[in-house]
Amino acid sequence: MTTDYDVVIIGAGGGGITAAFEAYRQGAKVALLEKHKIGGECTHSGCVPSKALIDVAKHYHSINTAEKHGLHSVDVQSGFEFKRAMEHVKSIVDGVYAHEQPKRFNDLGIDTYIDDSGASFIDAHTVKIGKEVVSGKHIIIATGSGPRLLPTDPSNPVKMLNNENFWALRKQPESIAFLGGGVISAELGQSLARFGTKVTIIDRNSRILGAIDPDASEYLIDVFEGMGIEMITDANAKVCSRDSSGKVCIDIEHGDKSTSKLLVDELFVAIGRVPNLEGLNLEAAGVDYTRHGVSVDEKMQTSASHICALGDVASRAKFSHVANYQGELVVRNMLTDADRVIEPTPLPWAIFTDPEIGHVGMSEAQAREHLDGVHTYQVDASTDRFITDSKQGGFLKIVMDSDNRIVGATGVGAHAGEWVQCLTLPVKLGLKAEDIADTIFAYPTYAEIVKKSCSRFLRTLKS
Repeated sequence: MTTDYDVVIIGAGGGGITAAFEAYRQGAKVALLEKHKIGGECTHSGCVPSKALIDVAKHYHSINTAEKHGLHSVDVQSGFEFKRAMEHVKSIVDGVYAHEQPKRFNDLGIDTYIDDSGASFIDAHTVKIGKEVVSGKHIIIATGSGPRLLPTDPSNPVKMLNNENFWALRKQPESIAFLGGGVISAELGQSLARFGTKVTIIDRNSRILGAIDPDASEYLIDVFEGMGIEMITDANAKVCSRDSSGKVCIDIEHGDKSTSKLLVDELFVAIGRVPNLEGLNLEAAGVDYTRHGVSVDEKMQTSASHICALGDVASRAKFSHVANYQGELVVRNMLTDADRVIEPTPLPWAIFTDPEIGHVGMSEAQAREHLDGVHTYQVDASTDRFITDSKQGGFLKIVMDSDNRIVGATGVGAHAGEWVQCLTLPVKLGLKAEDIADTIFAYPTYAEIVKKSCSRFLRTLKS
């Protein structure tokens, strides 16, 4: 027996949930299909647990640096329990998941189907999940992505950590190597280093966080070096095996073709993401795809026009907030007279290291490639609120066109992910530095750095 719906959504991560709620608000009959748990990667193995662990590490670091704030020093290292910290992280995840239970959706009238077999297309309008078969006038694919795994020698298999299985860890590793120098390695690596783990990051590029503004990544690299985090760049891990003591032995090939060995307790693989396409049987639905994900147009429509795909399974920008944005607009295009191109610009994002890195719009390099007369202005993160909180360090760089319109910004510093977002709307609306300088910002706040940067830039034009 087949149950018919207006909208069938495959995948109950952030994008799928957003799409389900928007379709429900539009009065549609909705089915939400999920292979594992509602909430997806972000709730269970991504944003939520990682930010919870980062918060624990920040508190631990603050206690260890009490003298910096005029307090007596406190020795907490001897009493630190990694297991207890990880159990706290689990409690945070469980608390978030408590509001994402299937019953909540079913009670609203969003029919929820969960089966570890996953969803599979029978034809362009029909999907099977477990023993159930559903049909949709419209279908959304929002199955997300998973960690790219590293091949291992079957004769000497090495259990490797990734962002999915890391959260089951209860014994703190004395040493760990992160393969890949991206955001996951930076955030979790710094947290573990603060707990006392010896951290090494191996990256094939010339610097970690190579995709972001060089000034921002170099600032963080200096912070990491000061913490004792080792970064091996221009290098690849060629062979990984366990030695007789149980250590992971990593053979590293460097850019000059020289080799070295590294022994660590654990190896964390963070070499990218792959779209979750397995088992969907997209051929039966006439949906085109590549190894990079489902192929979509500017409205997130697939080769079958009634089927859309969103989030990590179809986007290069693999952020939860991008999937949520797409989920809302895809449904509006499906169920209303809307006909919007879905382009998440300007795109804000943040890296939740300490200090944080925040960004919106074009980078300096992108702006210089596409625009004429580009110029930048940079101020140190040293306004009064940074001083009162003993959190000086970092900067805000604003990127402007020839008319002083703000086209992008990158910030490094305490809570940068929050205050850089003050520039999202100015970038979107094409506002100028003058517009920001003429706006009142509360004092003393971290966000005041945004106004200060524009005011100081304008003073340089008059001098």
